[in-house]
Amino acid sequence: MPIPYIPLATPTPSLTPEPAKTPAPGLPPPTPSTPNPLSPEAALASIDHPARDFGYLLRPEIYHPLTQLEVPPSFRSSSNQPNLSIPLNSLLSSGHFRAAAIASAHQLATSTSSTDHAHIFSLFYIRLATLTLINATPLAAQEVKALEDLNSSFYRDPITDAHVIPWELRVLAVRLQGIGYGDRRRAVMGYYELAREARVEAAKSAGEERQLWEGKLRDLGIRVGNALVEMGDLEGAARHLGSLRLQGTVADGDKMLRERMALLYLRIGDVAAAKSLMGDGGPERTMEALRPLVSLAEGRYEDAVDGWKALREAPSTRSPEMVTQNLAVCLLYTGRLNEARPLLERLVEEGLSFHALTFNLSTMYELCTDKSRVLKTELTEKVAALEMSDLGWEKTNVDFKL
Repeated sequence: MPIPYIPLATPTPSLTPEPAKTPAPGLPPPTPSTPNPLSPEAALASIDHPARDFGYLLRPEIYHPLTQLEVPPSFRSSSNQPNLSIPLNSLLSSGHFRAAAIASAHQLATSTSSTDHAHIFSLFYIRLATLTLINATPLAAQEVKALEDLNSSFYRDPITDAHVIPWELRVLAVRLQGIGYGDRRRAVMGYYELAREARVEAAKSAGEERQLWEGKLRDLGIRVGNALVEMGDLEGAARHLGSLRLQGTVADGDKMLRERMALLYLRIGDVAAAKSLMGDGGPERTMEALRPLVSLAEGRYEDAVDGWKALREAPSTRSPEMVTQNLAVCLLYTGRLNEARPLLERLVEEGLSFHALTFNLSTMYELCTDKSRVLKTELTEKVAALEMSDLGWEKTNVDFKL
């Protein structure tokens, strides 16, 4: 049955003004209030976001136990070994990456709220990153599977549509999932998904935020090229690198991008393309550290030795330890082992112990004598006695070819 229309009664406005109301005695006069509209960002932030359960990342069976069988005895018995009471940040700053990996997994499985997604993803990133740093990438590739589909709507905020997983974790997880599932193409597709999002965010942003997203986009372009190289698709990697557009500036970020691209070109054997990225010889555009590498790639070992020596003596060299290490390798290629070995031993005495240094020095010990194991064991004792740093203190047997 249709409802009859009934007009609403409205008061007839009076044409005569009402007398002004005076405030009561003893009270201050009222102050006019102005509306304070919220910005879109503030309005979204004021909305209560529904809590979601990430308890599936807190299951203890996800995280593999870490054995110390791969750690040399000199590190296991060292007084620098941390105890369980040291905070996680202190473990990272002192280079105890194995202990940090154990501590982060322990916190995830025992003392983390299933709805505190920011803390969960922070600990999960530390776990995966530290496993990678201690040469336990296969374990990280298995544990990252717990995230499943990174593009799932479950990882999107239902109100802002922002991704709840931090960008750094997503970039790392894309590569590790490609390894864990045995499909490198999965990593390439994941990088392209991230690149699509970076383009959208860059288009919506301005100023420094836009530059930040554009930097992320360029970084993903290099990562795609590296993934193609790891797949063995050198032709595809060369085509992809040729499609990347570089800015015409000489900013530090652009220079680093050129260096990374040049290194990738050297990996795929395109020396001419690497040379084209090294600039016109000007002081700002020239990447001097790459010129000896180009000489090495072309088989001109003596020229490479001269190049590394010149860089080693230059006061403006950014990483003299890297230059010295590469000089020692070139001297080894030219048969001057007696000159190469003292260079690397001196770096260890100066307190350095990065992977390439210990590995190459162990190789030289193998070439010098049949009793190289004794020398390599002594090297582990020297490195274990070094001061701790955020570059990593504890090593594995692989670092010393044991």
